[in-house]
Amino acid sequence: MRDNRRKEIAAYISRQQFASMNELCEVFHASINTIRADIAFLEKTGTVEKVYGGVRSVLQQEIPLFTQRTQLHAEAKLAIVRAAADFLQDGDTLFVDAGTTTMNLLSYLPPERRLTVVTGNLHLIAQAGTRPNVELVVLPGCVNRRTNSVSDVSTLEFLGRHHFIKALMATTGLSADGKLNVSSYLEYEIKQLAVRLSEQRILLCDSVKFGATGLLSYAALSDMDMLITDRSCPDALRELCEQSNTRLHITE
Repeated sequence: MRDNRRKEIAAYISRQQFASMNELCEVFHASINTIRADIAFLEKTGTVEKVYGGVRSVLQQEIPLFTQRTQLHAEAKLAIVRAAADFLQDGDTLFVDAGTTTMNLLSYLPPERRLTVVTGNLHLIAQAGTRPNVELVVLPGCVNRRTNSVSDVSTLEFLGRHHFIKALMATTGLSADGKLNVSSYLEYEIKQLAVRLSEQRILLCDSVKFGATGLLSYAALSDMDMLITDRSCPDALRELCEQSNTRLHITE
């Protein structure tokens, strides 16, 4: 009960960007002491911060809008997702993460490839209509325009029913110590669950993200079976893959 309420509070503040303590008490039918305890917990995770008059979302404000991110390092991202498509086989059941790299996956699949794709990625969902061999399972939730995906607390319960052969994962940053970062508490929960439910985990990450730190880390590079990145991959990242026993695939 408490954990679900905190997830819902984090998602609510993420959508609204700001909320007063009294507002949170009314929306979640909780006492002021309960809300204070919940906010104190979310502060420790780096999800929210107290400001004059209430609480605001922290990390989401630092991430560019989805439409802006699609234009950043576009060539590298396309090469990465093209390479990822080559590792998929008939009959695979996939979790496909939200993100500007994963969004073009279906464009590079052979038309005859038969897959089951579970995703909240709105771009992929729109593309799937022209792919009769792709069985699409759409995650429930509210539209998040920052990530161009759907997600809320109900996403976690629905996602938890599944088992995946492969998960194509994204990250907002890959820190120098191998941590995979996210930009909100809800994303942290969804990605962490997807990793746990998958037999093989493939991280799609352009090299520009290497070295970027974050307050929330949903997994480590050592949790990934493979990293697909671009040809600008620095030596430090190659060494980190070796230390993590993570297969490194560098695109042409």
